[in-house]
Amino acid sequence: MNDDAKLAALIEKDIMSFEDVSRFPGIGLSGNIQRVMGRDVPENGIRILAEEDGITINCELIVYFGVNIPQLCYDIQTKVKHDVEKLTGLDVKAINITIDGIDKRQDK
Repeated sequence: MNDDAKLAALIEKDIMSFEDVSRFPGIGLSGNIQRVMGRDVPENGIRILAEEDGITINCELIVYFGVNIPQLCYDIQTKVKHDVEKLTGLDVKAINITIDGIDKRQDK
């Protein structure tokens, strides 16, 4: 497992610790087409861009209906930034979150 995969796993764990996050979206048709063309498509909706002065993290999520999306995104950004900087020493320049869909909570 390379460093990017380890970092993505850490980020995924942090994000999925929020009960209002349902899941990461599948790669879908466009992702499959991009793979056929030889492009790198992340499996879990997390893309890490390394730059000279730090990293940028892009995440695609599906959340549950009725959540406060701005607050959830802020909380995720805060937790991920703190944990990544603390555990890796890397400077996190930005964490961009895209909400790709909304799921209905299943009754327990």
